[in-house]
Amino acid sequence: MSGEGSASGAVGRKRGPQTCPRGETLPLPPDFGKRQIEYRSAGVPHGQSTRLKDSPLLQFALNSNEQARLAELITVDLLPYRRIDWDMVDRLGQRERIEQLLGEKFRLVLDCDAPQCKELMLEFHATFEYKQGSYEEKDAVSFSLGRKVYEMTIP
Repeated sequence: MSGEGSASGAVGRKRGPQTCPRGETLPLPPDFGKRQIEYRSAGVPHGQSTRLKDSPLLQFALNSNEQARLAELITVDLLPYRRIDWDMVDRLGQRERIEQLLGEKFRLVLDCDAPQCKELMLEFHATFEYKQGSYEEKDAVSFSLGRKVYEMTIP
């Protein structure tokens, strides 16, 4: 009876979506990077207006999906703005460790002020799209931050 069957019983079966090993990239689909989000004007520069509707990040084209979503989102209470309490981190003696974990880019992002943070959150949620069933595709998820469109796989 030796040699009959396999202990794993999985010979020849696929195990779901295949991913690339770290550092390797999959070829991009021909329509990758094609999502465009139209804005109607430059808006008022950050810090020169207290009205959200004046924000350059929220000047979506009239009658666009993004503008319709923004109209709904602007009335929703978002999570309260929070930032890292660096004084507390210093008292705990963990500043260097936290800065290393975050890296320079994330430290800069987490230091934005409350009004700008709200503008970025509204822009993100108004532009977020997920293509259902496209887990591994390079544009499965797309959104805009700072008027720049980002596309990525779910992993």
